[in-house]
Amino acid sequence: MSLDEVKEKLKQSPSFRYRGDPDVTFLLRPNTNLIEVEGNYFIRRGFFQFRENRLIILTLELYPERIDYFSVYTTLSKKYGEPTRLDPAGAFWIGEGVVMSVEKPLSVKYQDRRTLEELRQAARTTQTIQELTRERFLDQF
Repeated sequence: MSLDEVKEKLKQSPSFRYRGDPDVTFLLRPNTNLIEVEGNYFIRRGFFQFRENRLIILTLELYPERIDYFSVYTTLSKKYGEPTRLDPAGAFWIGEGVVMSVEKPLSVKYQDRRTLEELRQAARTTQTIQELTRERFLDQF
């Protein structure tokens, strides 16, 4: 979804207390946006992260006093099948283009797998360039 589509859906959703754009934002990466919004009843907070106007990560922090990990896990398992990976941190459904997870203490995440892999690759490339630059600097001595 695009940034504008998500904003419109948040305005209409009874699950969130979205009041529109913030007065000021500070983001360190270019072409990124973040919407952080207070939730209602089951959702404590929602985080919507965008890159180049596309939603790439959605994180919902839930109230564990109002809904439990096992109920969310069971619901996702019924809808998407058994998780691809289980570990103490949570359960993960990994598809070709998406990673969905329920994580402890209690959050649900959706991640665009392709975009995140591109970002990881870019970070590795940047790190490699920095390492080469460092080595060249040290070789000068």
